[in-house]
Amino acid sequence: MDDELVKARNFARTVRFSEDTLTADESIKIENTEIDAFFSLNSIHITPLVTPVISKSIDKVIKRLQIPPSSIKAYVYASPEIQATCYAGNDVDCVIRLSSGLIDILENNELEFVIGHEIGHFLYSHGLAASLNNNNESLEFSIKQRAQEISADRIGLLASESLDASIRAMMKTISGLTTKYLKFNIAAFLSQLSNTAKYKSQISINSSHPSWLIRCRALLWFSMSETFKSGEKNYQPNEIDKLNTKIQSDIHKYIDSLAYEKIDDLKKDVEMWLAVSMIVEDGSFNSDEQVVFKEMFGQNSLEKLKTFLSSHDSASAAKKSVSKKLEYSMKILYSTIPISFESEMELLEKKIKTNFS
Repeated sequence: MDDELVKARNFARTVRFSEDTLTADESIKIENTEIDAFFSLNSIHITPLVTPVISKSIDKVIKRLQIPPSSIKAYVYASPEIQATCYAGNDVDCVIRLSSGLIDILENNELEFVIGHEIGHFLYSHGLAASLNNNNESLEFSIKQRAQEISADRIGLLASESLDASIRAMMKTISGLTTKYLKFNIAAFLSQLSNTAKYKSQISINSSHPSWLIRCRALLWFSMSETFKSGEKNYQPNEIDKLNTKIQSDIHKYIDSLAYEKIDDLKKDVEMWLAVSMIVEDGSFNSDEQVVFKEMFGQNSLEKLKTFLSSHDSASAAKKSVSKKLEYSMKILYSTIPISFESEMELLEKKIKTNFS
């Protein structure tokens, strides 16, 4: 890998959002030759000779992020959709594709934010992390994808060097409107969050992108950091940690709270059946175990468990039923949090052994 690109990646890590934790699998890297060839046949290659204005924006971004020009190739295609995508099968180069609808509504410095955002996905190897994960439709993966967008937005802001341009790009992208129809009042735009403070959306828990409002607030806080205001690039861990805490609080409040509530419920279910599996091992449910079970899962669950166990003719039949219940609850939990499933199971098993030993 080019030394310049290594430096760019190392810098990107210093501003990475703390919840953006999916790792890339270096063993699955592929060349971008095939996708590049396809776009060459079906899109316009962005170059100084063919698309000079767009090419100039890309050049500015490359220079600001200090990335070798050979690492980025970009195309524009005809579509009314407001869309930008980064294709990166490896950590050496990437292909960016921009829709004509996006180009039409953005000014040059606004486009620089979008281009920088897509390059951010490349610098963080987000594409390789998605390819590695076999459960891309899981709730946990959606949470991690939303975190990736926060990281990429930071690179977009650093690429444009302008909070105003970055927010304008977001407002135009979410609305599809041009400057002619928008007044860029950031405070008024962000005030929309007050409409959702008490509303939890089932729709957004599986979305790969966090709300534009949350993303704008995250950028606003990032732009207020002393390092960004100074124009330097020596971001310190404690500075980024403070920003991450604020942003994570927003994401949890407005987007991820339902997801985490669901995950917690599923973990509690597994935890309960782990406890029951230990209880039925000796064929009895003594008073001490009942006290512990009640403290952990409540009186109602205790009464239901008593009824459940008494409905079996033998201890072996009860064990078999409990084993099936535990297996099913673990299966559901795994489908929801495949990435952290093993570590979470270790914690749950340790907790149950501690309480019922």
